[in-house]
Amino acid sequence: MISAVKPAIQAARSPAHRWILPLILGVGMMAVLSAQTPGIPNVDWSPADSPEIASPSDANSTAEMTLTSTEQPSFELDPPQPAETLLMETLVKPNLTGSVASYTRQQVMQWAYDYSPEANMIDQESRAVACGVDCDDDDAVCQLRLIRSVLAEIALGRRSDDAASAGKAYDRLVAAQLGKQIAQQGIVVQNRLIDLANEADRLGVPDGNVLQLQQAKLVWQDMEVQQSFATQKLRQELARRTGRPESEVALAVTIDELQSAESVGSVDASISVGTALANRNDLKAVKKLCAGMRTCNLSSARQLIGALSPGAGLAIASATGKKLFSCLSPDSNTSDLNCRRQQCSLLRESLSEVIRNETLQAVLDVRLSNARLGLIDRQLQWAEERLAETQAAIELDQQPVGSDELIRLEIEKLRGDQLARRLDVSLAITEWKRVQGIVLR
Repeated sequence: MISAVKPAIQAARSPAHRWILPLILGVGMMAVLSAQTPGIPNVDWSPADSPEIASPSDANSTAEMTLTSTEQPSFELDPPQPAETLLMETLVKPNLTGSVASYTRQQVMQWAYDYSPEANMIDQESRAVACGVDCDDDDAVCQLRLIRSVLAEIALGRRSDDAASAGKAYDRLVAAQLGKQIAQQGIVVQNRLIDLANEADRLGVPDGNVLQLQQAKLVWQDMEVQQSFATQKLRQELARRTGRPESEVALAVTIDELQSAESVGSVDASISVGTALANRNDLKAVKKLCAGMRTCNLSSARQLIGALSPGAGLAIASATGKKLFSCLSPDSNTSDLNCRRQQCSLLRESLSEVIRNETLQAVLDVRLSNARLGLIDRQLQWAEERLAETQAAIELDQQPVGSDELIRLEIEKLRGDQLARRLDVSLAITEWKRVQGIVLR
């Protein structure tokens, strides 16, 4: 029944780490404790720091999630609770040891860029190679210069990829939080329909099947549970990608909204391709390899070509008409150097074509996702117009009571579809930036 925000749920499934403990109920518990227990500072979660509210109807549900408390401390004792309830609250309540952090998308991507484990290992390898080189050996220094210049570009490419992945996780987290709000609002509307269905005979409500409405409510509740756990899994993924403490990420507030096509301006194909060919680090690595290839570093060049394009180190045999293992001969001959330079040129041309195709595909993905978002926006607008007309008809006794609630339920479903397509737009924009090599701009 509700498939709107399933992409956010499925994208959150990452096998890299185990799940963290549930957090959402714990946040609510801390709000209660901060209002009732003296000595615990209040935590201010201002509206600017809270996740985006999809519509004014979410104001009530969002207010319940705030951590701000203006009430005076109360010393009244709460009534005793069942042991099962106390156990569940203990399991899901996070430890609040300080103020709640606020994350922007740019911050998360920058942290992931700096933290990138694979890029750091490449940089460490480059330093290790430099430590083992005799500075008095001209050939060794020649090879080191080429190795370090190529590895530096490879590492920067890995950092950009990790930053893009962290940005996508951030967007999915924002969508999961909004998806939970939509599910909660759907449950509220479903409850009102159930109440009306219990009085169907007196009010004349259409489709007053209570059991059917209760089954539909379970679908909304299932959606809420999935979004809750998706939120927790995505927070754990952000902690893994950024290197931030899990206890901090577990309570961090996401500030930025999902990206929109209007926020990035024109998505021009030719400009995007030109930007990608000028900024992609993997292409820069190949260009530096081709430009820096000399007789003194030919053995290192062969290994670097193999690292950039696995199998290319031996592919020169067919490209030059030599025997298969002739590349194992000494590297001082000019013929072998020319063959390697030709091979590097072919690799550069091939990679340039791949980058061009990736960029064009990313441009089309942004345009497609934005066009589909426009269609769902139109559907939602029409549904809201129908709601206004139905409410006016109910006041004139031209429509049965409860007809407006059915339309409100339909609107919540459309809002779920709208959220899924807004997420598609935001993810497409991040990928469009990644293939251009400008992910942090």
